[in-house]
Amino acid sequence: MRQETPPSPDTEAQIAGFVTDEAGLQDAVRQLLVGQEDALHDLVTVLLAGGHALVEGVPGTGKTMLVRSVARAAGLDFQRVQFTPDLLPADVIGCDTLVDGAGAEPRIEFRPGPVFTQFLLADEINRGTPRTQSALLEAMQERAVTIGGTRHALDALFTTFATRNPIEMEGTYPLPEAQLDRFLLQVDVAPASVSEMVAISERTTGEAEPEVPVVVDAQRLVEMRWQVRQVIAADNVVRYAAQLVSATQPKSPDAPTIVRECVRYGAGVRALQSLVLCAKVEALRAGRLHIANSDIERHLRPALAHRVSLTLDGEARGIAVAEIADGVRQQIRSGA
Repeated sequence: MRQETPPSPDTEAQIAGFVTDEAGLQDAVRQLLVGQEDALHDLVTVLLAGGHALVEGVPGTGKTMLVRSVARAAGLDFQRVQFTPDLLPADVIGCDTLVDGAGAEPRIEFRPGPVFTQFLLADEINRGTPRTQSALLEAMQERAVTIGGTRHALDALFTTFATRNPIEMEGTYPLPEAQLDRFLLQVDVAPASVSEMVAISERTTGEAEPEVPVVVDAQRLVEMRWQVRQVIAADNVVRYAAQLVSATQPKSPDAPTIVRECVRYGAGVRALQSLVLCAKVEALRAGRLHIANSDIERHLRPALAHRVSLTLDGEARGIAVAEIADGVRQQIRSGA
């Protein structure tokens, strides 16, 4: 049996630094936020993995405040776009404008939109039309936008956290599947409990609200993301993750009964990438340089929540994607 090489003192110091700064990010947000521990955990995971997050919850659960607080703690430049039905793609990504200079020939000048930032909050993204929603596709996938045939690069740290209200249907538009797939995780924000509501009231109705301190800066975040990429993903663990993803597809031989009966289409390669990247963050949190099956399972539900489409029968039976994820995990475990 091959023995693992123990980490060097420098590596141990880097891991310790990551653990300290990651915990500091969460603690900073807790200065303002009450509860929502799972949501905070997952959003910081997405930030450190270098992905984008879809934040879903009913009104009044603190989605926007949570996202703002994470951006603040990370020390990132921040822009917010309130999506509405009359919002145009140019309002998001920018546009070429004819400028009539005094005493000079008119010229075409590019005026950047809010995506030219490090951290973009796309608030109530499902209120925007499909055309405007799709304006973010290239930005989220390639960290660049193309306008008038010219490609404009975005900041290397560009991150999109989009909020969505799951219960309000009037004046909203479903997100295209291609765009949903570009979100690393769907993070659900649950309503506050009685004790949490009391604590929120105490913090927000006094003379001054607490402020979220800046814990890291852009350069440190780049370093932490690089550290995440260095975590080892053994073949057997990646294969386990791939089996979980494949089992969400109704035609897969590993698909459990609930998938064959209730799923229209399942997750794909991006779900696997999400699971591996988030597992790498989870491993570093635990002070490890290799991922384990438990790290994969920790993010299975949020990685599948927005990628699995139910059949009409599945929707009529009230099947939740969480049940699909649990069924898939049990199926693959039993067959291992």
